[in-house]
Amino acid sequence: MTKLEILEIIQNGENSGVEFKRDERGNRAFNEDFAKEVTAFSNLKGGKIIIGIEDDGAISGLVDSNCEEWVMNICRTLVRPGVIPYYEEVQIDKIKRVAVVHIDMGFSKAYYVERGERRSYYIRVGSTSREATREELSRLFQESGAYHYDVAPVPQTTFEDLDKDKLGEFFKQMKFVDIQNISKDDLIYKLINADIIKTMDYGKAVTVGGLLIFGKNPERHLPQSTVTFVHFKGNHITGDLLDRKDITGILPELIEKTVHVIKLNLEQASTIRGLKRIEAAKFPDEVLREVVTNAVAHRDYSIYGANIRIFMFDDRIEFRSPGKLPNTVTIEKMKEGYSVARNPFIVKYLQNLRFIDKIGSGIPMILQKMKMLEAPEPLLKEEGEEFVLTLFTGK
Repeated sequence: MTKLEILEIIQNGENSGVEFKRDERGNRAFNEDFAKEVTAFSNLKGGKIIIGIEDDGAISGLVDSNCEEWVMNICRTLVRPGVIPYYEEVQIDKIKRVAVVHIDMGFSKAYYVERGERRSYYIRVGSTSREATREELSRLFQESGAYHYDVAPVPQTTFEDLDKDKLGEFFKQMKFVDIQNISKDDLIYKLINADIIKTMDYGKAVTVGGLLIFGKNPERHLPQSTVTFVHFKGNHITGDLLDRKDITGILPELIEKTVHVIKLNLEQASTIRGLKRIEAAKFPDEVLREVVTNAVAHRDYSIYGANIRIFMFDDRIEFRSPGKLPNTVTIEKMKEGYSVARNPFIVKYLQNLRFIDKIGSGIPMILQKMKMLEAPEPLLKEEGEEFVLTLFTGK
């Protein structure tokens, strides 16, 4: 970085990607505070720590020439997993130098500061770093690929929360096992091996994925599994609603019922002008099914109380799925067919049930089908804590 770039950063002040630090090396509290900032940036989208700058932007400079060695030592000994940052120094004037420590977004989340036997996990929120809540920590592990929320146990659930008929159909079709001819203990053993049930210290509990695929009324324990559909009159969100439904059920039912509700509202949107019936622009059934399936398969179920929301307008349908894109996934990569399963258990079972054919092929198919209709290209974007896919009406 150049001196002018540093001065511009200082002028803009601290933010979610920039932290200023006075050089207080040798102070144990400062060592741990620096490690805290490294983990916070690593756990989110990365950032810069500039050493030799006061909180108010005044340039105090480095106290000696051993800063790089100190930075690398902190990142190896206090931060877990270890981080190797990019380090550079910038001369501000004849006397003062500052150090710029570039922290990349980590791919071995969750990062933490090690203090003896205690582990402290931090995230960046605005211009400050703070300890992560349990829910935020769960998402960090989930994003790393080391932990997947869809196989987490759901407290207060038991074997009795599973639908025996649905289990029977699945095991007979996919595993060639008739569960009517085996004992309950043998069945539970099979369910544990299939990640449908987990054995915990407090007993056996159904997993998130097990409840979503084979449960009885999963919305009782997982209210965030509900799909909220709203049909607005016109092209904007107003209080003038044509329809509103909260759709519940296990995921296979949820997909079918949601597609049915969308199609029913599309049919009702047709109008009569003179002697002619003017049909509302249609969307191919396979497109609607694919978008809904993607939403329920890839959303972040760890965000409690956040439903999938589908907003229908005259000129478009918005599918709003809770959760940002997983690590390494970008909008452009999705368009090329790249995919990372946030919920591998759910994806695997939906594949077995023929709801998903090939991982990653859905978005390219949607884009192609809508292009054939001469409709505007579907819009894919992240908006806050949601991933939004918008289908626009064709000609």
